[in-house]
Amino acid sequence: MRFLSLLLAGLIMAAPAADAAKRAPSQKVLRLPSAESGGQRTVNPPSIPRVCPKGTKGVWPNCVGTGSRKCPVNTTGKWPNCKSIVRHCPEGTTGKWPNCKRIARYCPDGTTGKWPNCKVKPVASCVEKGLTGSWPNCRKPERRNCPDGTTGAWPNCSAIAKDDDATCPSGHVRKGKRCVAVTTGGSSGGAPPRAVTTQKPDDISPAIAALTTDRPHRPKEILVLVAADRASEIAARLARQYDVSADPRVLVPLLDGAIVRLRFTGNRSVESLLEALSTDPDVQDAQPNYDYRAGKGEALPQDAPQYSGAKLRLDEAHRLARGNGVMIAVIDTAIDAAHPELAGAIAGIFDAVGEGPAPAEPHGTEIAGILVAHSALKGVAPEAKLLSVRAFRGSGADPALSSTFQLLKGIDWAFSSGAKVMNMSFTGPMDPLLARIVKQAAGKGVIFIAAAGNNGPKAAPVYPAAYPEVIAVTATDEKDRLYGKANRGDYICIAAPGVDIIAPALKGGYDLSSGTSMAAAHVSGVVALLLERDGKLDWSGAREILSSSARKPDASNAAEAFGAGILDAASALGAER
Repeated sequence: MRFLSLLLAGLIMAAPAADAAKRAPSQKVLRLPSAESGGQRTVNPPSIPRVCPKGTKGVWPNCVGTGSRKCPVNTTGKWPNCKSIVRHCPEGTTGKWPNCKRIARYCPDGTTGKWPNCKVKPVASCVEKGLTGSWPNCRKPERRNCPDGTTGAWPNCSAIAKDDDATCPSGHVRKGKRCVAVTTGGSSGGAPPRAVTTQKPDDISPAIAALTTDRPHRPKEILVLVAADRASEIAARLARQYDVSADPRVLVPLLDGAIVRLRFTGNRSVESLLEALSTDPDVQDAQPNYDYRAGKGEALPQDAPQYSGAKLRLDEAHRLARGNGVMIAVIDTAIDAAHPELAGAIAGIFDAVGEGPAPAEPHGTEIAGILVAHSALKGVAPEAKLLSVRAFRGSGADPALSSTFQLLKGIDWAFSSGAKVMNMSFTGPMDPLLARIVKQAAGKGVIFIAAAGNNGPKAAPVYPAAYPEVIAVTATDEKDRLYGKANRGDYICIAAPGVDIIAPALKGGYDLSSGTSMAAAHVSGVVALLLERDGKLDWSGAREILSSSARKPDASNAAEAFGAGILDAASALGAER
């Protein structure tokens, strides 16, 4: 028992001694009691190889902490799981890293030379090579023949003299059966005589004749629609080929092209030149430059109250909307922006006439006042903003006039400037290009309102009011009677106050005005109120709201004369009657 007690005590004492031995730089000798001798015996423990623990480095016991290790340069990940970074050749070189090679640079398309000394390459023209189409996709032109009754090589056709006694036009002489222009100077080295490009009325196709019959137009002007990217090139070629002057092209994005105005002199007719242009491969469309006039009737010289506000129930309507945030384009004459009624209302001005100064004129100023007057008068949409588009120019007491060319420029500018409503208080003939731009803009959210015309009950429909996408407006008086000079027809959408309307005049004054132009302005203002409440409203939705909310007149021929009825602004906005 004594031996076992001593052995147990020795083991207990040996455990801490062993730990101390691990920490000590040298081995310690452990002495245990011996049973035989009754004393102690020496025990030498086995030698254990030591290494530096994790997170240190060196040879035991001289270990040094390594701290936080990071992956070396050009590697990624966390130590010790580092991975090599895949390197790529920098921009402007090619190959695999590090064997990168510089990329050879070349001059871009449309230029010539060696990089970086590139020069613009002259644009080749199909016309210069006697071909048609757009470079480099040129094609041989179709063989054209001169029409019946003429001779020569197209397009230099000349009239055939029917008998020996027939006379040639002024400035021309007979040469066989041809009439050629008289030239002066020596014949040696001079240009050959040029044949007269004429065409008999019988040779004009019905489609071309319809473009000019009963449609007032500029006598020596034609508009052509061509590709926008080649407009200048095509215009120059048309000028040479058809002996006309070509104005600088006007880009019209709404028509997806450019408009070029051609002018000519001499005894040629608009019809004959249209006939020739109708088969030109570079001409997408060709038509006369039609005349338009700002429509204004006569007002009685009497003192009349401003009754239109009560008729439209504007006080109730203005509790719901005032036109805030809506842009209205007034395509008309120049506006007197200095009038107190229009202070701060003009957001932008564009001169589509572009010929000399642009003085303010009555018609546009009156329309603007009906829309946004906010001083002594009460406009239909007093918080709306106006875009003043000068497309018409007046001359004294005569009606202000415009043309297709000016209207196309004005409408395209108004659209690009953010107009949601376009007031068109003017009339003119059926016009293919104007119809096209109206349809395109209406499809992009613009609402067009136009005057129905002041030509009388038996007059034919007028345009742009008669286009399907346009809201046509006729005029009524204080007693809801139809304006006596108003056009009638099933193209009329709605009626609005337009007789003896008090409106701003020039130099800060006021005047009475009558006509469907004034009525159209009232409808444009109400549409602006509708747009304030629903910015996504389109022309068809606006027409439906105006028609369904209109007051019904008592007249038996109401549908043809008044359209859907008489405008009610409050009802259109949802107010109770």
